[in-house]
Amino acid sequence: MASPKQPAAYARRGGAADRRALAQAADQRGWPAPALYADDALLPAGRYGRALDQIAAAITTGRHDALLLPMPATVSDHVRLMRLLRSCTMHGVTVSLVLLAGEAWPDGLPIPSGKARRT
Repeated sequence: MASPKQPAAYARRGGAADRRALAQAADQRGWPAPALYADDALLPAGRYGRALDQIAAAITTGRHDALLLPMPATVSDHVRLMRLLRSCTMHGVTVSLVLLAGEAWPDGLPIPSGKARRT
């Protein structure tokens, strides 16, 4: 896969630590700095705000070719997230999941090599 030219990142919590983590994740992948879409309101776990809809619209119109998405610990707002992922697939947008600070690796998913499971 070629390195993306116009990546985007979604920050559900919108805090400075999440913004730094997403920028660092892009850098680790050799990607340019992503356009950040952030929900600044405190959202319940598993819920997504208006920024998710904004990023979906941007992907649909071809403004981004890659997406950094925080690993969902719970997905109660799954319909909107699945629509976004479907749109990414339809438009050839690479999606890379990021484990943000303070979040645990979701149960039931294999742990990538090099990651230690928190207990």
